[in-house]
Amino acid sequence: MVRVLLRPRTFVMAAGLAVLIAFPYLYRLPFFDNYLSDFRTFQATRFAIWIIVLMGLNLLTGYSGQISLGHAAFVAVGAYIAAILMKDAGLPVFAAVLAAALLTGLLGFLIGAPALRLSGPYLAIATLALIIVLPQILKHPSIDQWTGGVSGIRISSPRVPASMHNNLDMNTDQWLYYNCMLAALIMTAMAWSVTRSRLGRAFIALRDSEIGAQQMGINVSLYKMTAFGLSSLYAGAGGALYLYQQYYVGPTSFDITFSLTLLIMIVLGGLASISGAVFAALIFTVKDDLTNFIVAHIPFGEKIGIESSRGALFGLLLIVSIIFTPRGIAGNLRKQKEARPGGPRKSRIAALVNKIGLFSRKEAQASSD
Repeated sequence: MVRVLLRPRTFVMAAGLAVLIAFPYLYRLPFFDNYLSDFRTFQATRFAIWIIVLMGLNLLTGYSGQISLGHAAFVAVGAYIAAILMKDAGLPVFAAVLAAALLTGLLGFLIGAPALRLSGPYLAIATLALIIVLPQILKHPSIDQWTGGVSGIRISSPRVPASMHNNLDMNTDQWLYYNCMLAALIMTAMAWSVTRSRLGRAFIALRDSEIGAQQMGINVSLYKMTAFGLSSLYAGAGGALYLYQQYYVGPTSFDITFSLTLLIMIVLGGLASISGAVFAALIFTVKDDLTNFIVAHIPFGEKIGIESSRGALFGLLLIVSIIFTPRGIAGNLRKQKEARPGGPRKSRIAALVNKIGLFSRKEAQASSD
């Protein structure tokens, strides 16, 4: 038991979990009060929401190879479903978020059927149409009694349970943080499990070669629709939690720019990687802080203005990042790990031993050394 706890990966995971639990209260300590505040807790909550959304997009684009430029439409659908269920039906938050995720996942599964004949740029254009058409549908007079039309839907702010407020001195931002971060951890674990299951291997086979996957006996149509449905489920959950934190959703809350930014972030973080989605969410959360810091510390930054130069500066940073890290942050870290002395040789020997199945794990490690 002690040896397991002392393993580097186990120790890092335990330390990371401890930081996540204590993070909302760190700003009250003497050293951290200079760097953290309630706003950082708000940002950490938004980071958890983006992890969920980008994790789903990574399953669709990174693992199954289907490019979606309109993924924000599913985020908006999840937010609207949760808003209607909470405001009109009076469902509790947990039930509304779960229902929004499942219904959005079902919608994505059904939308995946017409897209079966499309691939590459044609599929991307078809999904882009979703985010173009959806705002007009939400504002249509025939359904504005549920969607709120142009005004959107506003819900009441969440209330901290009295026991949490009295015993732990927990405020609204901290309560939202723990709820969203718990959901992000659960859905990240679920994505990790999916990518290492038969379903994840089928997604990878589809991404590499649809013809090859079909020859292997994989039902290409079913797994394509499943990828859309699973990705939409994550988007719906993220949209519902976004509403829970923001208290409001409207037709313009998720536009084309937001949808394209999601795809850019997942490429920058690293495709086909769980850690890549985490890096993407982190960049998405702090991108304004990063550009503001650069503008504030460059010559004539004040004369240029943050608002007028933020978009151009962030675009320049993206171009530089893609040039030097074409496989994303996670891919670059994986490449550096494989380039360590003895790393590739050990992995090849271990793979060969596992394939032949002649030795035990200890004998395989001894032979690789």
